[in-house]
Amino acid sequence: MSLLLSSCSSGKKSLERGNYYEAVIKSIERLRSNPDNKNAKQTLKDAYPLAIETMTSEIDNLLIGNEHFKYAEIVDRYEKINSMAGEVRRSPAARSLKLKIEEYTSQLAGARSKAAIEAYNTAEGLLAKGDRLSAREAYYLYKNSNNYESNFKDALKKMDLARELATLFVVVENISVPGLYKINAEFFQNQIIGNLSKNYAKDFIVFMNPAEAKNLNRADQIIMMRFDEFVVGSTRDKEVVKELTSKDSVKTGTATIEGKKVDVYDKVKAKFTNHSKEIISSGVLDVKIIDAATEKLLGNKKFPGKFVWASDWASYNGDKRALNAEQLKLSRRKPLMPPPPQNLFMEFTKPIFNQTRSYLKNFYRKF
Repeated sequence: MSLLLSSCSSGKKSLERGNYYEAVIKSIERLRSNPDNKNAKQTLKDAYPLAIETMTSEIDNLLIGNEHFKYAEIVDRYEKINSMAGEVRRSPAARSLKLKIEEYTSQLAGARSKAAIEAYNTAEGLLAKGDRLSAREAYYLYKNSNNYESNFKDALKKMDLARELATLFVVVENISVPGLYKINAEFFQNQIIGNLSKNYAKDFIVFMNPAEAKNLNRADQIIMMRFDEFVVGSTRDKEVVKELTSKDSVKTGTATIEGKKVDVYDKVKAKFTNHSKEIISSGVLDVKIIDAATEKLLGNKKFPGKFVWASDWASYNGDKRALNAEQLKLSRRKPLMPPPPQNLFMEFTKPIFNQTRSYLKNFYRKF
């Protein structure tokens, strides 16, 4: 019941606020779910003629005025009028009210044709300016002109031209590393390009590698990435020796006392050595964004990364019963083989990738 009352009152409130088009649409929506709703019927009867009167009056004022995109506004009004007519026809409850339905098919077609010219001519002026932001506005206006009138002049070709001029082409340069890590560095570079391309797929920015830039013969900005510090496989070994004594006395043998064999108990000892190996890989990536034409530095930041691979095991001399459960478990462990250098490179660059990705994503938001 509360939902029904809310929906009915919302149509009435739109009418009271002077939003007659909204009142018409909402009242028809209400009638579709409840054809006998008296409030919705009354709202529709009151709002429909007022909506027609208001919008036709606005069209007349627009026609004699000098608004820049007046035909686009006129198209909007005619489409709303025709939309209301269609909604009334599709609703039996609305049709039963015998409203005087008005529709402007030919007028809409004429307005759309003039709106196409209006958008196209404005786009031409913007494209002639030759700057990237104006070309972006021109792209959308050419698109509008073609939407108003299909295949309007050469709007589709001009859209392609405007998009090319509006697009920022960014080269992500190769990262200079020793040959052993070249494939990993290329993977890092491709991840950056792929991530940025995904984030800005609908925008006027293209990210590419140097080979792609060479083929296009176009570069507006360059992202340079270089390692200031670069260490893979720095090893640190450590041994900690402990003299252990069992907490409780344990059987250590037997003895003959007065002709009888008896068990002998005593605390036992062992020399326990805890071995550890760490392989440290780290680096600091210097990221610079440069204007390709002026070589001006547009952005610069450094990102650190570090990865420590570790292996722990143990050995002992003496009685193993001097060891606790954890020490015994560690003594059974074998030293691990360290990962190959390429894997260590990948690991320490993971946090660098995340930082670089966020930085570049935020930087290109302003474009």
